[in-house]
Amino acid sequence: MTFIDITTLKRMVFSFESHPPRTADLEKRIKIGSAFHNKWYKSQRDHMLGWMVVQECQARKSGNHPTMVDAQGMWNRLKCSPLMFWLAECGGVSNDVLCQAEIHAVRAAELNPKDGDPHGAMMRTVLPWTLVATAISAQPLHQWDDNADQAAEEAFQRLIAKNAAYRPLAQWLEGNTNQLSGREIPSK
Repeated sequence: MTFIDITTLKRMVFSFESHPPRTADLEKRIKIGSAFHNKWYKSQRDHMLGWMVVQECQARKSGNHPTMVDAQGMWNRLKCSPLMFWLAECGGVSNDVLCQAEIHAVRAAELNPKDGDPHGAMMRTVLPWTLVATAISAQPLHQWDDNADQAAEEAFQRLIAKNAAYRPLAQWLEGNTNQLSGREIPSK
């Protein structure tokens, strides 16, 4: 099994295209994504970057270092077909599997015209994390841009400006925590 920690995945996805053609077409077809439902994000890349910061903050809050947390847990909680499709497309999943994922995304949108249940479960039937992680890991190594963390935090700030439920996590941003006895705590 391929292990990709959440911080590494965040930095990898920063190098991925914001609006790849198949994802853009899928968003238009199912009317879910950055141009629909007054979303906080500008692209699925932006969506993933903000979501990855949420995952890092939750890891710190639980006393874990984000580089020790497998991204599979995050994948298993996703409920957005276009986001999952975007990561698979940019990560290099095969065309045949992407075709099946498109079919599942359309079916999920017929059941629920917004992201949420059953989108994630339906997408994972054709895009299990092992497949996606293996494809991502097989991609040529990307130079991590020094701006990846900044772009992710900016996406997170847009998320918490739109959705108050995630605002308490801001105290767990990397620059806002201190290490004490191996457990990270919010700084005063």
